[in-house]
Amino acid sequence: MRTRSYILAGIIAYFVFLVTTIPAGPVIRIFENSLPITMSNISGTLWNGRAGMIETRQNVTLRNVRWSFLPSRLLLASAALDVSAELNDNPLTTRLSAGITGRLALDDLALELDAADVQPLIALPIGKLSGVFKLRVNSASFKQGEVPRVDGAIDWNQAAVTVAETAQLGNVSVLVNERDESPLAARISNTGGDLSINGDFTTTAQGQYTLKLNMKPGNTASDNLVSSLEMFSRKQRNGEFVINNAGNLAQLGLM
Repeated sequence: MRTRSYILAGIIAYFVFLVTTIPAGPVIRIFENSLPITMSNISGTLWNGRAGMIETRQNVTLRNVRWSFLPSRLLLASAALDVSAELNDNPLTTRLSAGITGRLALDDLALELDAADVQPLIALPIGKLSGVFKLRVNSASFKQGEVPRVDGAIDWNQAAVTVAETAQLGNVSVLVNERDESPLAARISNTGGDLSINGDFTTTAQGQYTLKLNMKPGNTASDNLVSSLEMFSRKQRNGEFVINNAGNLAQLGLM
């Protein structure tokens, strides 16, 4: 047993030595064709490195990326990095890890974005967005072909949507988590604005999603806004308008 421990310790020590000394650029270029991202202006080592720009397949571009390797996570059969970057000049920090199963995990992600920067990232025809999005992800895990698991929240402040008419939505809150019957679920609500919003987003293990959103015009809602709601939602007897939408997460690029 002692001999095996020495061998294991030696392997880990050698791996740590390699990570701390090998330049990041040549190694990343070897695997760049199999990576879901494109990196440029790489410097430093695998242990502590930098990239001037990282582009993803989801049209997300990160700049001034820095990473720091966490050797203690090797004992848990995973590789982990503390990462800082800029997305549209907004600071982003998170912890990124990957295990031997191919699952990618994010922890403690914090990001604030203008609605105009969020719009291109949303693969849904929902009109022009206004306001500020504040994203907090406590934990999230992703694996190709599987439904993402996310625990976090999105606060959309001074929210507004313009289709044929602008709807002021006040402050919108989206709480995202995993439920027993839904691997990815969200609860949507708001305070203030022209409309009162309540909705649920649920998924199945196969990636089928269902969105049900109830909207009730308030006293400040104009006649034109109410008419606009009738264009893409169904009016109920109680004065609410309901949107029912269904599809597959793969169509949204989330699997």
